[in-house]
Amino acid sequence: MSAKVPRCLEVCSSGMADWASIQTDILGIIIKKLLIPDYIRFRAVCTSWNNVCKDVSYCPRVDPWLMLPPNQNPLGAQFFCIPERKNQSIRLPNTASLFESVWAPVGSSNGWLIYFSHTYGTMQLVNPVSGKHIQLPPIGRRTFSKAKLLEISERNFIVAVLYGDEKGYKITRKGSSNWSSVESKFILDDIIKHGGRLYTCDMYGTVEMWAEPPRAWPDEEVTHRWRFRCLIETPAGDLVRVKRLCQNKFAVWILDKASSSWVGTENIGDLALFVSHYNSFCFPASGQPNLKANCIYFIDIYNNLCAFNLEHGTKELVQTLTIGRGQGRNDYHRWPERDQVLWFIPSLK
Repeated sequence: MSAKVPRCLEVCSSGMADWASIQTDILGIIIKKLLIPDYIRFRAVCTSWNNVCKDVSYCPRVDPWLMLPPNQNPLGAQFFCIPERKNQSIRLPNTASLFESVWAPVGSSNGWLIYFSHTYGTMQLVNPVSGKHIQLPPIGRRTFSKAKLLEISERNFIVAVLYGDEKGYKITRKGSSNWSSVESKFILDDIIKHGGRLYTCDMYGTVEMWAEPPRAWPDEEVTHRWRFRCLIETPAGDLVRVKRLCQNKFAVWILDKASSSWVGTENIGDLALFVSHYNSFCFPASGQPNLKANCIYFIDIYNNLCAFNLEHGTKELVQTLTIGRGQGRNDYHRWPERDQVLWFIPSLK
C-alpha cells in the first residue's frame, strides 16, 4: 500500500496559495499559540479564518500584561507582556476616541479597563480587545483613589469607587442611573467581591466582610509609611490578603473559612501575584515563559518591574521600564496624578 501524500495548499490561477482552505484543525493549533495582538490580526485575514476564531475551543494564549502610559502620539493601548518580555500594541478604530488625553485608565478586571474623564466627570468600561464599551453614570470631577470592577457578565456589572480622603465607597450596577453611597468606619484601601459577598480593607489593615452580622479582622500591625494592602481571589476560590511591609518586602495571608481567621503563608504554590494601587490579581505560573511561581510582581520606586520571592524574602529585577514623568506626562488628564501602574489580563468576552 502506498503511503498517503500530505495534503498541500491549493494554488489559485494567480500562483498564490489558497490560505482560506487550510484545514480547521491546523488553524486551531496555530490559534492556541498566538498572543492576543497576533490573534486579532489573524482573524482579520479572511472570513474563513474569522469563522474558525468564533469556535470557543480555539482560544489564543492569555498572558498577564502591564499597561503602559501613552506617549505623545499614542497608537492605542500600549502594554508590556510579562512572559514575552516585549511591548504589545492594540489599535482599534472603534475605541480610538477613548484613548485621547482626556481619558485616564483607573482600574482593570476580567479583561476590562475602567476609564475616567476628569474633564466630563464620567466613566467608561472598555474592553480593548473586543472593542466593547459601557457608559457608566456621571460621578463628578472629584479626584478619587481607585475604581474597582467587582463583577461583570452579560446580565450585570458592578463598579465601586474609593476615595482616599473619605470613608466608605460609591457603587453602581447595570441598569442604575446613579451611584449609591455606602458608609464605613474608616477610609478604605481596597474592596473585592468574593463568594457573593463584599470584603473591604481599611487604612488600618482591618478586613471586613459586608454581611449580617458584620465580621471584621483587625490587622496585627499598623504601618503607614509604606501603606499598601489589597485583597485578591485565587483561581481555587481562596481570598488572599497582601500587605507591603517595607519598600521591597511583602507579606501574604489566606483566609481560613473554617476558623474565620487569616493564616500567614510563604508558599502560594504555582501562582504569581500581580499587585498595584489600582488593581491586583492572581495568575497561574505553570506553562508561562519567564513567569515565576510563588512570587509577587510589582513596580518599585525606580520604575523597575520586580518580583518578590515569598519563600526567600528577596527582590529580583525583572525589567527596567521607562514609565516615569518626563515622557509627556505633565498633562494631568493623560494619566492619574499618582505614579502607579495598571495590570491587565486580556479577554475576548
